Amino acid sequence: MSPFCALRRDPLLQNLTFTQISLFIRLLSVLKNDITLCQPVYVAPDVPPPFLPAVVAEFVCDAVEIAVEAVCSLWDLFKDDVWCSCDTKLSAHEEGLFREHGWKVGLTSLTLYPPTHHCQNPDCKHSKPLKKPEARQVVVYTQGNGVVPAWAVHLYCPDCNTNYHHNYCVQGGMRTYYGDQPNYIQIGEHQFAERKLIGLWISLMLVGWVSATNCALAYDMALSEKQERDFAAGGWQFGSLLTPNHVWDAFIILTLLDYNDRKGTCLYVPHTGDQRDRFTAAMRARNREVIEEGQDEIAHCCDRCMRVVRRPDGTIREIQIIVGDGMAMGHRRCQCPRCTAELCNNRHRFCPTHMGLNSVCSIVGCDEAVVAGKKSCADPGHAEMERLHYERGTAAFTLTDRLQRHRRAHPKESVPDLLDGQEDDEDEEWFEVDGKGDVQLRRRDNPGSVGVDDTTAPAVPCEAAKSDTGNRKFKALFGGSRTHNEQILVRPCGVIVSRATFYNAEAVSNVLLFVQKTFSVTRAFKPEHFVYDTNCDAKQQVEANPEAWWWFKDVGMSVDVFHFLHKHKISHEFCQEHCNPADHPELMGPDGKWFFNTSVAEQTNVWLGGYHSICREMLPVKYNFFLDEMIRLRNQQTVAKLAVGGHNPRERLHRMD
Repeated sequence: MSPFCALRRDPLLQNLTFTQISLFIRLLSVLKNDITLCQPVYVAPDVPPPFLPAVVAEFVCDAVEIAVEAVCSLWDLFKDDVWCSCDTKLSAHEEGLFREHGWKVGLTSLTLYPPTHHCQNPDCKHSKPLKKPEARQVVVYTQGNGVVPAWAVHLYCPDCNTNYHHNYCVQGGMRTYYGDQPNYIQIGEHQFAERKLIGLWISLMLVGWVSATNCALAYDMALSEKQERDFAAGGWQFGSLLTPNHVWDAFIILTLLDYNDRKGTCLYVPHTGDQRDRFTAAMRARNREVIEEGQDEIAHCCDRCMRVVRRPDGTIREIQIIVGDGMAMGHRRCQCPRCTAELCNNRHRFCPTHMGLNSVCSIVGCDEAVVAGKKSCADPGHAEMERLHYERGTAAFTLTDRLQRHRRAHPKESVPDLLDGQEDDEDEEWFEVDGKGDVQLRRRDNPGSVGVDDTTAPAVPCEAAKSDTGNRKFKALFGGSRTHNEQILVRPCGVIVSRATFYNAEAVSNVLLFVQKTFSVTRAFKPEHFVYDTNCDAKQQVEANPEAWWWFKDVGMSVDVFHFLHKHKISHEFCQEHCNPADHPELMGPDGKWFFNTSVAEQTNVWLGGYHSICREMLPVKYNFFLDEMIRLRNQQTVAKLAVGGHNPRERLHRMD
């Protein structure tokens, strides 16, 4: 007998409307896990059980407005239809029924269960469905339905002591994420976010330099729908506020899950400890892989960054160039010269190894002990320098100047630190002492990133160098220090091949070493030409030390067109003779115009600079992880545009001679 014939014959059901029957099926289809969990262990989870739990029956009775006696009959008729339904998306009216009738009995439209009700440990012999649940209240941030309350249920296997959660399983204090990425990702102890929403946040960071703070604010204002929901009235103890930390955790977790998905592995992190430290080791491993194996597009080539030239003898020569440039942007670092160890906190001045230097005077070159409560020694001149430094830091005009320089597109990321007494360490500051012993503070804006010849520069600046006026100049390190610049290598088509953090200066020897290491990894191809704004200094070092820089023997080296025309003097004979881009015919097209865009690195730095205020307070692991992921995603966009434009993006292959 068909269900509809049975409806006409049953006096309890014959007056039901199609709308009520459809609503009955849809509401129960999102409660299948709740129904399964209440069944005896011999009832298989993949088939509809013979009866509904009492609390579920009570809910549908109130929500569908049918008699209690009719619920069992309807279940018998339509349980197969309920069990066949999957990924049911409820309407706003149906969501409202859960708020009105479900919350009070502990039922929500969204309950987050593990992907299976059976133990997945291959060494475990437990074969029956897991029936030892633990539920906790959570909130879920969604893109289309705002913030919704939910239950997160995890199931426990008594034989192997494995706890199965919605995203991962826990055993022996370690958390192993499942291979298949779910629609909802846990981003806090009691917070989940829809995967599509996290993707939106990452896209905003990529194309609009939107900070985590502004992502959270925008969601709270426009998408949360918190004004329409009273969580406390429904018994939910957690508010709906989304914090920047939630957004950052969402970014890190989804990025790591995507990375492991590409590698065919599972994310494996500690389950204990603080959330802020849980993923540090996984991020560090990813950062190390980028250094050792290069960016995903390390072997990229296309018709805009590689030129194929046929020689007179009929052989073919492939010419691919790389363009380098630096930008004054960085993270906090240890103030000890040459130290690259990580700080424990971005407010620290020294790493754990050099923490004892906090008791040494902050004037460069002075080794005296500090006065208690100060950062300078008992020398009156040094004490006056410290006073002037902090007096300038509290001046109203200085605060206004800092806010203007740091506000940019994302003010919330920088303003709190500046107003809380965090010292501005991005401009240059020094002190001059005249013959009478009077101290004057001097400063200038950060001059930016300029490649310098490091063959004659002193390793450590003198304590009291002479200024042009004859005054003695002193350098002090009262505030925090930052790495000097970010160096990038870019193909003329816009694909970013590599990025590196330079700690102390943009010394050309470091630039040469950066280029050499970048193109010495397995999949990389040595470029035929290297373009850099101070290649005249770099090439002189190569020619002066041919044994040390043999790698560059067959690499063309020239200054980019803009800097050669506007920044390099005609009187600089070496530069004019050896670094003129016009002396390299492979850079010129048959029409007499430049074949490659040699200014691409400076243009790319405009995009990279948009992240300055977002990541300026990050510690190195997160800083590198974030920037490398932004570069990876940007390269994806660039390659897609090259393909649409018909530029044949591909991976460069070794030619078989």
